[in-house]
Amino acid sequence: MTSAQSVLDHIRSLARLEELEARPESYVQALTAEVLQTAGTLADLEARDATLAHALTAIDTMIARAMRFVLEHALAGDTSIGAPTRNVFASTVVSYIHQLDVLRGRARDVAARGRAADPDEIARVVVECAERVLVLRGALRAGVLALVRDLANAAVPDADRRARDRNLDDGQRKRWSAARRDQEMIGSDPERILAAPMPARLAAWPEQLDEPAPEAEASFADMIEID
Repeated sequence: MTSAQSVLDHIRSLARLEELEARPESYVQALTAEVLQTAGTLADLEARDATLAHALTAIDTMIARAMRFVLEHALAGDTSIGAPTRNVFASTVVSYIHQLDVLRGRARDVAARGRAADPDEIARVVVECAERVLVLRGALRAGVLALVRDLANAAVPDADRRARDRNLDDGQRKRWSAARRDQEMIGSDPERILAAPMPARLAAWPEQLDEPAPEAEASFADMIEID
């Protein structure tokens, strides 16, 4: 079985990048196979949470690497923007997701100082490379965040049941109560999974002991059996 991390690790050439661009869902499919199992304990939930959070941060690591070789290919005939600056543009490309005009201006300035024949054209190429990898980033993140949301929503009923389970001690029930509230928040805003590791998020919730589920009243047949 291909791991989600290996899907990203294989992106070290334009050909591999194009394969992932054609099928971004392959990353989420590999990730789903890793985490789609019953989370029967809080430790299971925390481990799954850590895997999902890493899956999001790993995307940005790959995107920086992809930007590096996309730039190298696109600027193969250019000498105005040197390797150190190209590496800076690659490693910081995610920070420009809402500031492509800033990237354009910086690339133009560097190209002009490097005596490019057409600094505006060089800047256009740099921004085009950034747009390409950022579109892929958006597609990959959308798939992972949808998975995060769905898993969190699916975990809420079980966490609620355990938080109200009379057979568990109060400490366990309080932790499951925090887990339920945490998963409800993640379900409504999946990006909150990156705010902190799950144990830290749970610790930040006020202690709360939920009312146990009402016990079912004994039926007439039950009372006869008791007698």
